[in-house]
Amino acid sequence: MTSTVRNVSLVAEQAGVDHVYLVVGDTKFRLPPADFTALGFRGDKVRLVPPGTLSRFAEKRLSAGPTTRPSEVFFDCGKDGAGPLGSWVYNCQDSHSLVQREVLVAGWLDVARGDEPASPSYYVANNGIEDVHYNLVLDPVFVERMYGPEGLSLRMDGVMYPGNPPDAVPLPFAAGPPSQAGGPPTNTFNSWILPGSTFAIHGELNTWHTRDTAGWFRRHMVGRGPAPAGWIAPLAEDPDAFFPFHPLNPGGDPQRLSTGDYVIMRGPLWQDHYHGDPTAVLDPWDTGLTRHHAWLEMHPIDWVVRVQGPQSNARVTGYRRQLIADPAAGSTDQFDDPVFPDFASSAAGRVLDVRQVRQLTDTRPGMTYSGVVNLRTTTRGDHVDVGATITSGAAGQGRWHGSWLIEWSERDQRDHVWMDDETPAGALELDAGEGWHWITDDPQPFLGFRAHESPLAASIHQHYFSGAVLSPSAAADDVLFAMAWLDPSSPPEEIMLQWYAAGWEHRAYWGADLIPWGISGTPSRAPRGPLPFAGEWVRLEVPAAAVGLVNATVSGLAFTAFGGRVVWDRAGVWSAPPPSGQLEVSVTPSQLVEGHRTITVGAVDSGTRKAVAGRVLIEGADAGPTNQAFTRDFEPGLVVLSIVCPGYPPRQARLRVRPEIDRDRR
Repeated sequence: MTSTVRNVSLVAEQAGVDHVYLVVGDTKFRLPPADFTALGFRGDKVRLVPPGTLSRFAEKRLSAGPTTRPSEVFFDCGKDGAGPLGSWVYNCQDSHSLVQREVLVAGWLDVARGDEPASPSYYVANNGIEDVHYNLVLDPVFVERMYGPEGLSLRMDGVMYPGNPPDAVPLPFAAGPPSQAGGPPTNTFNSWILPGSTFAIHGELNTWHTRDTAGWFRRHMVGRGPAPAGWIAPLAEDPDAFFPFHPLNPGGDPQRLSTGDYVIMRGPLWQDHYHGDPTAVLDPWDTGLTRHHAWLEMHPIDWVVRVQGPQSNARVTGYRRQLIADPAAGSTDQFDDPVFPDFASSAAGRVLDVRQVRQLTDTRPGMTYSGVVNLRTTTRGDHVDVGATITSGAAGQGRWHGSWLIEWSERDQRDHVWMDDETPAGALELDAGEGWHWITDDPQPFLGFRAHESPLAASIHQHYFSGAVLSPSAAADDVLFAMAWLDPSSPPEEIMLQWYAAGWEHRAYWGADLIPWGISGTPSRAPRGPLPFAGEWVRLEVPAAAVGLVNATVSGLAFTAFGGRVVWDRAGVWSAPPPSGQLEVSVTPSQLVEGHRTITVGAVDSGTRKAVAGRVLIEGADAGPTNQAFTRDFEPGLVVLSIVCPGYPPRQARLRVRPEIDRDRR
């Protein structure tokens, strides 16, 4: 018997502190008792699940291999300076600007912005490599589930921004109102963002140099002697740059970290500020209670690990702005911006619509005070128009700092929706003892105004309709679909969809095989894999052929569960597009290191998205089949791959092959 869990959750398959895992994306992280305590996790948030529930998740480490971590050796280890013979850099941070140690954050490695290249990146100067940068688009869902009200961890509770240099009045980390009357302020998305932030989190991994770099009359790195045990120097551009892990490929995966990857970073949070005269007022936000025009860093990073990011219907766009008006009474500042998804849809033909918008105002002293603020939020279908105006009052400078959190619903333009906010015309609603329960919140409907619920029950429970004519009927390559949301507090052990077409012997199920109707492994009870994550809208898909519904007339649909609570929304059939006659090709991995390597060259019809059989040629010689892995020797350079498939014009793809790093440098 298996169950499901929520993304970003603490889970154990047996009781005891030695058996707890943090689940994020497709990955589970074992939490030894020391890590559980250091990261501030709460024992009352650990969910005990049946054995086997976690078997589908890959296990990875939540720390680097070496015993010595960067955060243990890069604080208070030397002061930078300058003299007649040049300047020197110890590459260390002052602990007086430390916000909190042992913190986890997650998000997407960011694109290039301004002078900052795409992440991960490093700059090679005459004095070597100083740091590796990881600019992170913070995932609002991760930080809320970790540190928000009723979060998994207490690590950020009661924390303060000390300032850099330290301020007389520190800034609280908690940026939201109490979750209940008389309670403490709460941690929100705004907590993580200061007005000087270009990126939500700026991450840096410091470099350890064993010897002084550069020379006299120049800026040089101060050598610190032998690197800590287990640290490596994997970057060819600087053989004296040591790290506790390969900064571009911490997990030793087939593909290095790249822009857009979803990663978890572990390390200390540190507050930075514009370097220079600490008494200088560099921005209006530097006046008032504290020097707010700063930004938050994870510096130095102790570990970074790539995991699968949330699916489109579970992603949230965090959009933040701030306003500051001249102190003179009546002065104003304002903005009006359209906010679109900050990510692409999961497939061609799919579009993203706004599902829900939350507006958060930063309630901390010094962030929002004085003056009158007018906030504007208008949903436009595929985007949200947001705006604000601040007017200074008699008390002086008007300030406002806040954000919008936007949830999205992904639909396919080739969907034919059989039912959404109501049952189809002619349908007879049948309850099977459960009844039809239409709801408008908890959760927000996927799209439209209503969803229907299978309330909490202990065994088999369902509601269904019949007597409708659902069109169009499904063709050979069409896919049946329905949207479902599993209650994270009371998830089911199994969910099932049933279609009526001259009988109910057309079923598909997810999770444990507990509902005994039909014959398992046949169209009357087709298995579709494990239960999806709880607490997010997921698209359940079943090829029409798998349940015997090709060209069948469907007149009924049943929504069934074993145990738990489930909410359902739109359902219908996706019609496969006709073949385009054009190839879409890909290479995995897109770059690799020279040597005997394995690659896969994908070739699909750009219309149907179906794999197309063919051959891959390199310099005119056959190298292997399309859509299957093959191995060969690759030399450094740009490799041109020719893809030849019968009935399609030939296509080309390119593969970047990097030279192997001298192993003596590792």
